[in-house]
Amino acid sequence: MNYELDEKLYELQRACNRYRETDPLADWVLYAVDRHISTGRATPAFIKAFIAFPNEQLPELIAESLNGDRSDNGIIAKVKRIIREAAA
Repeated sequence: MNYELDEKLYELQRACNRYRETDPLADWVLYAVDRHISTGRATPAFIKAFIAFPNEQLPELIAESLNGDRSDNGIIAKVKRIIREAAA
């Protein structure tokens, strides 16, 4: 699963790079998600759902995550909600 996680984080990075034209703070989503995972705060269920999240929906995830609370905790809360809704 480590390879899959690295690939998904890379896809998120690419999406953030493209979205930076719209919002220069797009990398904050990548930083928050990476920090959430690398510090061990992410549950295995979150990681599995994040890996399964469709790449083509990453720009929408970034946009919605930056709408409102832009703190790491605020971004992670929105990412969790978006991923949970996508999995349902």
